[in-house]
Amino acid sequence: MMEPPRRGIAPVVPPVATSWQRIDAWLSRHAPKALAELKPPASWQSLEEAESRLGFPLPADLRESLRCHDGETSLLGVLPCRRLYSVLEIIEVREMRMELWEPDDPDQAETPWWGTKWVPVSGADGDDHFIDAGEGMWQNHLGDAVHDDQACFLGWPSLGSWLHEVAEAMEHHDESWFGAVTAPRIDNRGDINWRD
Repeated sequence: MMEPPRRGIAPVVPPVATSWQRIDAWLSRHAPKALAELKPPASWQSLEEAESRLGFPLPADLRESLRCHDGETSLLGVLPCRRLYSVLEIIEVREMRMELWEPDDPDQAETPWWGTKWVPVSGADGDDHFIDAGEGMWQNHLGDAVHDDQACFLGWPSLGSWLHEVAEAMEHHDESWFGAVTAPRIDNRGDINWRD
């Protein structure tokens, strides 16, 4: 279990690729069907093209994650979030959100539905998890933007910190686990379930 940070000292979060190696290894042993639904790594060219269309760099953790898996084919999601987006889906979803976004709407300033530097990472049915790629106090934080309400931040300071906790939950799935991510269950068909 991750130790709580000491006052004034941020916890050390391993590289995203390390967490993905742990996740992949666990899936290989316990849920190979789910592992097969994760796509191969994104190419460097696709990442550069995405950044060109975005007009700003992808958050570093997201870039590293996409170099491990370029999204997934699952309908429900392999990890305890909505289905992970590929590089192409990230761009398409963000462009759709930006077309619908109304920056002059006074409600947008008080209760934002979408932000100019938010990058979607997973989603389903018009609801998207995102990373804030902008400057300021929420930079790199994970958030949730549903289709019919205001967005909110989820308490994860980075994609890397969340993936680390997912790996921890997987590796402790057969123990009493009280982490911030619920431990997964595997049913008799080999399907992974993150909800009790």
